[in-house]
Amino acid sequence: MTAITLEFLQDLLKHDYPDVTIEEFQGAPGSKRGDNYTSMVYRITLKGYKKLSNETEPWSGSIIYKCLPESMLRRNSFKSDELFCNEVAFYTKIWPALSSFQDQWNLPQPFKSIPKCYLAQNDLVILKDLKEMDFVMPDRKQGLTVEQCYYVLKNLAQFHSLSLAMKCYNPEGFYDLLNIQDGITEVFFVTENEEYYRSYYTEATKNAIFMVEQELRDSSDRDKYLTKLKDFCNEDTFFQTMVDMVSPKEPLAVISHGDCWTNNLLFRYKDEEIAEMYIVDFQLARYASPALDLCYLIYLCLDRQQRADHLTSLLEYYTDELYERVVSMSGATAFDRDTLSTMIQEEFRLSSRFGLGTALDMYPIMTCDSNEAPNVYQAKESEATQSQESTKPVHTSNKVCRKKMTDLVIELVDQGLL
Repeated sequence: MTAITLEFLQDLLKHDYPDVTIEEFQGAPGSKRGDNYTSMVYRITLKGYKKLSNETEPWSGSIIYKCLPESMLRRNSFKSDELFCNEVAFYTKIWPALSSFQDQWNLPQPFKSIPKCYLAQNDLVILKDLKEMDFVMPDRKQGLTVEQCYYVLKNLAQFHSLSLAMKCYNPEGFYDLLNIQDGITEVFFVTENEEYYRSYYTEATKNAIFMVEQELRDSSDRDKYLTKLKDFCNEDTFFQTMVDMVSPKEPLAVISHGDCWTNNLLFRYKDEEIAEMYIVDFQLARYASPALDLCYLIYLCLDRQQRADHLTSLLEYYTDELYERVVSMSGATAFDRDTLSTMIQEEFRLSSRFGLGTALDMYPIMTCDSNEAPNVYQAKESEATQSQESTKPVHTSNKVCRKKMTDLVIELVDQGLL
């Protein structure tokens, strides 16, 4: 954080805090080891004073500072530079355009669940600190409650609806958001990355297969499920399968979040009820089917029983909110509500393998102990000693991870989706 000075901070926050003078600041890691992988997140605490009419009073605040890892090895391994470009494009171009479009319609409850961005450039992003407003992140190991999932789906529907409505109402303006110069792009799952990530996903798929083998070692149906999983994990086809699934399919393609799991969702509670939420981290924003966000959320953050009990109603709830929002902003849609429901249900089914593909990588991340995760705050001087670990996926085979992986494989095979 060598670029941070008092003058820089004073200028950065002058519009929000015109009567505040910042006298000192201090930075500390803003996330625990294992909670983020592609960037370093710091919380900068600020102290100073606020001018009143005839006197001053002490003032304190904080901001979130995201920057690239110091280790070039880690930056290259996880394409941190490209991911940062994506997030900068989101905060400087995509969100301002979608927000401006939304403002035209004077909605009684506009979608605003994205934190204020003070600055976004190629090597750093500075955001409002939601912790100051009593927002908390769910425990990545616990996943989400069904109540939380409904709340997230409501917000996702509102976010996705901005793309669909703007695409209907102002297609030229919308598609400009996707231009290759300063728009968002797919970072990971593009054909030219297949060789680059071959060893990474070979390790991830081997770990997944091992866990399912262990969990089903005494099951008479062991081979039934393992055969399907191994076919999906085939080194010659896995990556291209993921590439195909992230390719946008009209007419439902939207600007999606791309990384919709517990660590990118923050909730504020009042009287033990969810009062509001924010979605953070748009490094993986992509133009793709909205079902990818739904699969990511539902398959990663809910357990098998929650999905069995609530999947149909969750998707219907999302559809109702999406349809209502699109109609309220564009006046009409290219499909009625029942047609939209059918399309979303079908896209969710077709995208289910994307949910499994991300789970191969994400389940170990979600369930590992902190000391099993890479340290993104690793000093660059030590990267030579970390070279082997830095380019590999998180490896764990703990009981919770084995069960989650196995449950998902059984679920998809039994439903004819794998």
